[in-house]
This record gives sequence, C-alpha cells and structure tokens, in this order.
Amino acid sequence: MAVRDHFRVHARRRVDLGATLRDRQSVEEHGVRIRDLGLGGAGIELSEAQLASELLDPEASVTLEVTAPNLWDPLSLRGRIAWIRRGAAGRPARAGVRFEHHDAGSLYGLYQLLGTEHFEL
Repeated sequence: MAVRDHFRVHARRRVDLGATLRDRQSVEEHGVRIRDLGLGGAGIELSEAQLASELLDPEASVTLEVTAPNLWDPLSLRGRIAWIRRGAAGRPARAGVRFEHHDAGSLYGLYQLLGTEHFEL
C-alpha cells in the first residue's frame, strides 16, 4: 500500500516492551519486541530466523501477549498479521499486527497501558 493511501484510525505510541507472539492454538510462539502500540495494532521486531515461521504469514491469526511493568499478568491481544518487512544490513525484521478486539476487558487493559506514563517507553 502506498504511503499516501495509508492512514491509521488510532495513533500509535512508541514503546519498548517484551511480548510473546503465538498462534491461536498456542502451538508455536516467538519472543518479540513491541516498538509501537495503539488501540488498533502494534509494530513488532523479530529475528530474520523467525520470518520462516508459518505463524508470520500475512493474515495469520495470532495472539500477542504483552508484558509491562504496570501489569500483573500479560495482556493477551488477538489479531492478524497485517504486513511483514525483512531486516536489512543487520537490522531486525518487522511486522504489523492488526488487533481484533473481541472482549471489553482486553481493550480496557490496552487503553490503561497506553495511558500509563510511569515506566520507560
């Protein structure tokens, strides 16, 4: 999609959070870093080796479990892989996750996480 044709409904916040990306059956999982986060989705970084996984096919259903200092338990967010970019010149690969909110609890948890200013982002 061309940059001029792309927009986001919800703003993203730059973060540096650890997370686990897994498929809906919890069979395959990868440790990832979240680099930007919003109500509509997240930008994640992962290793080039992880790109070979079927988990990272476009439109694959995934769960992103976010760990943050202000959360007691990981926040589970369901979504789909929206896009994937290979890393160049020693940089990590990146992917976008488009969230599919099915319950108010996880959406409210994400809203609270985005509103927190008490930890390093």
